[in-house]
Amino acid sequence: MSRIQRIDDEASAAALAGLLNGTTRTRPTVVVTIPSGQSDPWIDVDRVASETGDLADLFLMPTSSISWGFSNRMAEGTQVYGGAGRVYPIGHGWTTDRRTSPLRFAYSREDGERATEQLISDAFRMAFAAGLLERRPARTLRPVEGEVKWVDARRALVDVGMQMPATIAEELTSEDVPISRLVAPGQRVAGLYDADTRRIDVTANLRPAAEALRAYRVGDVVLAKVRAVGDERAELVLYPRTTTPAVVADVRRVDVTGNPLDRLRMLMSVGETVAVRVISAGPDWSVVMNDIDDDEPIVAAPALLGGGPPWLAEEFDEVEAVDAGASPLPPAPSPQSAPGHPRPPVSRAPAPAPDASEPVAAPAPAPASAPAPASAPAPRPSPAMFGRAVPQPAAAPASAPAPDAGSTRDLLLRIDALRAELKRATDERDALADGVRAVEDERDQLRAMLADAEHRAAGAEHDLRNARARLRKTRTAKAPSARTPVFADPEEGFRYLVLTSWATRTLPGEQAQRPLPEFVLGAGFLDTLAALEGISAEKVADVVFEIVTDLAPSIAGRKVHHRRTGPGGDDPYLARGDGAAAYRANLQTNAASARRIH
Repeated sequence: MSRIQRIDDEASAAALAGLLNGTTRTRPTVVVTIPSGQSDPWIDVDRVASETGDLADLFLMPTSSISWGFSNRMAEGTQVYGGAGRVYPIGHGWTTDRRTSPLRFAYSREDGERATEQLISDAFRMAFAAGLLERRPARTLRPVEGEVKWVDARRALVDVGMQMPATIAEELTSEDVPISRLVAPGQRVAGLYDADTRRIDVTANLRPAAEALRAYRVGDVVLAKVRAVGDERAELVLYPRTTTPAVVADVRRVDVTGNPLDRLRMLMSVGETVAVRVISAGPDWSVVMNDIDDDEPIVAAPALLGGGPPWLAEEFDEVEAVDAGASPLPPAPSPQSAPGHPRPPVSRAPAPAPDASEPVAAPAPAPASAPAPASAPAPRPSPAMFGRAVPQPAAAPASAPAPDAGSTRDLLLRIDALRAELKRATDERDALADGVRAVEDERDQLRAMLADAEHRAAGAEHDLRNARARLRKTRTAKAPSARTPVFADPEEGFRYLVLTSWATRTLPGEQAQRPLPEFVLGAGFLDTLAALEGISAEKVADVVFEIVTDLAPSIAGRKVHHRRTGPGGDDPYLARGDGAAAYRANLQTNAASARRIH
């Protein structure tokens, strides 16, 4: 269990800021704050400490001048206060990319439970990214084996024959892979058991990439996950990092769409699962997306653990659909029900002060809580009738002389002044209470607006991803086979493809200046084309169009050059008997064993 370090003065707050901005940290740092006016945080720091163990350092700080001193020493947007929490990863990337260190808010007990889960998940994710699991001492772990009994949002429960089940943490197993794609109920797993946290580390048993991707063949349509995307290029993950590095393939815009106006940001988003065709197998994988039919079968993604589910699955709209009528967050708790935030008492209008024009015989006593006994000679005087610091003598007997008129008048003036002061204080209290209620009502409205905005943002993100997927399909899907002309003569069919490429890529106003010339196909050309794997006849015809219209030399990716008689750089150029020189050009670029045309 991690030790909770308390920040209780400005010196320790300054030291914490120095630690975060320095270079000595070796693990993530969790900072939890206590709301102003409370003694304990909404976030369960004990649970955070128990779950994270030695994977993170934990600090607890009040919201006061201490937290402001801390905030003044932190980069803008990286502070934490007001009951929220934040995990800072190793390094300083979080100072410029705040998404790497998200702020987790907590305004109530319910918020605190959610923020606690989020902070634990953040700490695990950052510890895994930093490789801390690989550095932990093996003496604290022992090998176990068991059956997965339950898979929750981020955890799997495993029966290892002990009184309490062990858990597998999603964030500590593989990067950006949900637990439901790691294990399934009924699956047998093995790993190293940590008795302190009751967690099983199964990372050593994750399948290496070479073994997992062995079933993929050139020409297969497989699934990949978008890791990064720009306008012209995207990174697709074929297999995540396990005991071996992640297998990543780059795709260019021309590998996805033939429309020069398209941008890849329009067609895909980070985290999305897409279908790709393998055109070159490992170790340097190459894929394309521009020749896949909607009904083409997709090879199942490999499992990360033996006997587990595929690490990727096709995305279906009906599975991801967001119910527009459902609220993604529970309603904001009423301040009456939130501990530590009671509503101010409703004020009652004070009794009006007596009119000065009315005669007053004597100060009226304060009302008693119960009627005075009948035998009492006179009601007990109220302290409100007298000065705050001047003790008054007991009532004089009936035979005593009447008090001096001047002292009575002074006493009445004193009472009037106190009543006026009380009224001013009461009015001020009521105004403050109304202000507090207004602020609390505004806070509740803002919470509701935030929940609604998050719900609408989730729905918009869902709609955007679906729209991108539909747009990508219109750009990448081939025309239905029923509409494709079929030629008995293969050469006529190929010439038709070249003609189609010329008509598609040459504007009508330029076709007269750039006509499609006659060309001859060499002996055996169509046979080698039929045997070619990983690249379509349409792609070859597209390059042939560029060659015969003299466009290829101006396209950098084609790399048109003389063909030599041998592999050496000093070998003479190849030429026919009639003097015609042999050239070669790339059909593919940035791919291992790229295909070429001669």
